[in-house]
Amino acid sequence: MLRLLSLWLFVIVANAGSVHGSCQQHHCVAVIDAGSTGSRLHIYAYDLDKSNTPVKINELWSKKITPGLATIDPTPSVINAYFIDLFANTPEQNMPVYLYATAGMRLFSQAQQQKYYNLIQQWFKTKPQWQLKASQTIPGDKEGLFGWLAVNYQLGTLSSTEKPLVGVMDMGGASVQVVFPIQKTTNVDQSDLIEVNIYGRKLKLFDRSFLGLGQTLVSQQFLDTPSCFANNYKLPSGSSAQGDAASCQLNVSKLINTVHAANNIVQPVLTANPVNSWYVIGGLPMLLEKEPFQFKGNYFTSEQLLQQANSKLCQKKWQDLQSQYPTNEFIYNSCLVSSYYYALMVNGYGLKPKQPINYLPSTKQADWTLGVVLHQQ
Repeated sequence: MLRLLSLWLFVIVANAGSVHGSCQQHHCVAVIDAGSTGSRLHIYAYDLDKSNTPVKINELWSKKITPGLATIDPTPSVINAYFIDLFANTPEQNMPVYLYATAGMRLFSQAQQQKYYNLIQQWFKTKPQWQLKASQTIPGDKEGLFGWLAVNYQLGTLSSTEKPLVGVMDMGGASVQVVFPIQKTTNVDQSDLIEVNIYGRKLKLFDRSFLGLGQTLVSQQFLDTPSCFANNYKLPSGSSAQGDAASCQLNVSKLINTVHAANNIVQPVLTANPVNSWYVIGGLPMLLEKEPFQFKGNYFTSEQLLQQANSKLCQKKWQDLQSQYPTNEFIYNSCLVSSYYYALMVNGYGLKPKQPINYLPSTKQADWTLGVVLHQQ
């Protein structure tokens, strides 16, 4: 395992004073997303409606540290240092805390996971102002549900029957989730169905998580595939790449459908329950908002993604990309990653290449942790 790193990334969106004032007037809750690449602490304020459902949810504080919780040693000194850094400079408030680990921790045995949670619980016992309500690894379907709730809450579709519910694809590092409303359940695996009661509505969803199909884990399996990297990029085998996005996505599709059977699981359900509006969260919006991609209006199509990746990345000379984007540490595999997203959405899930896919602007918070606020248990 990796030892605790000395370099941490902090992102803070509010000062302690404003958090203190808001939490005096509203309910507050802290949610920790212990993901595969880092841990993110979010503090939310909210009010309750007549049914005790959260409304007017507002993120007051957000902070991220790296590396991921699952990559550090489960020893008292390392865990304590990790959470001291995560909570450093946060407002001293009395509020419940939910800590949910995702796909990185799912790769461990139950016994290995419990080592972390025992030490985490011990640390929180020394911090009575933070009331730890949960510290556990959540299954992928629950992560998908939280993400779906977050997006639909921000769009106002949960509390209004006049606005159609949308489908959500959550693109993680180790797992991916696809969630959409469903009416026809014939031949659908019961484990992929979930019912949600919110704002007086009973909603039925198809909710599927694929462990192992996240960007990081899939990318690792194609690092020696010539078509997935820019021209002249030196592969681990020593040969030079010859980038072609169309060929790369076909290679990745074989893994997605032959090994994980995404097409057999998702496509029949989606065919019977068409979704008019799709949103994507996770790693893909982060990719789209960086050069060399150019998308306007916070939407794109899979076809446009593959075309831009091919012309701006795959078929460029690696030396030119290095010179043009010297500060982008992920430019080397952006051809592969873009091809992977196309393969997943089109060949795996069955979306049409020209289907518009939306993503919320970075100013509008759509992290799955917001869904935890709506679904506290």
